[in-house]
Amino acid sequence: MTGYDAIVIGAGHNGLTAAVLLQRAGLRTACLDAKRYAGGMASTVELFDGYRFEIAGSVQFPTSSAVSSELGLDSLPTVDLEVMSVALRGVGDDPVVQFTDPTKMLTHLHRVHGADAVTGMAGLLAWSQAPTRALGRFEAGTLPKSFDEMYACATNEFERSAIDDMLFGSVTDVLDRHFPDREKHGALRGSMTVLAVNTLYRGPATPGSAAALAFGLGVPEGRLRAVEEIARWHRRAYHPSVAIAGTHRRRGPVTFQGDRDRG
Repeated sequence: MTGYDAIVIGAGHNGLTAAVLLQRAGLRTACLDAKRYAGGMASTVELFDGYRFEIAGSVQFPTSSAVSSELGLDSLPTVDLEVMSVALRGVGDDPVVQFTDPTKMLTHLHRVHGADAVTGMAGLLAWSQAPTRALGRFEAGTLPKSFDEMYACATNEFERSAIDDMLFGSVTDVLDRHFPDREKHGALRGSMTVLAVNTLYRGPATPGSAAALAFGLGVPEGRLRAVEEIARWHRRAYHPSVAIAGTHRRRGPVTFQGDRDRG
């Protein structure tokens, strides 16, 4: 292997991307993987004879706009869907329908799964903000943060506690706090516990797996404000006696324009 300037171990979606960028920079690059297929989450795999599973190649996860531009993701044609996915347990309870429109999503949660599901989701989104910053979820061209740098992203004790969860807690720990009814919110919890399996190849009760939840819940700042605004409106509309934290107030329908929300 002395004929190469760089050797990338792992030919998943990240490994292949790193290898391409190194090669573009003029380095002689080899990309190696122990598996029988390359591509990671961008691949289609035959899990067993006759069953081909497209992991996530058709889904464009939110990332830094600089990364999207560099990889040409911002120019790819997309298909707008009303529903992203449906989560169900197969035990006769109501499924969780993940609408792309956050208004429809939160309305569905309230009508089908109860006001406490909306409250839990709003709390979970609030929890995810500091870990999103600590992970550098939407940064580009920066080094991974040290523990001290991660904790420096916190602006208060709640955010510091959330970063603690992200580093040392489990997905189950966080979900127990926001969706404590495992039966009523089983489908909703299940749709999120799978993040630990997909991301870390570990169970959702594994310490440290909450990082996978924080990564999966990461939302660009403008869109997060819009979702929080809608969640506040739902809570105020159905629970007028509940005090709403923060300074945002609903001024009318919230829509998206790019990464920004319009009220």
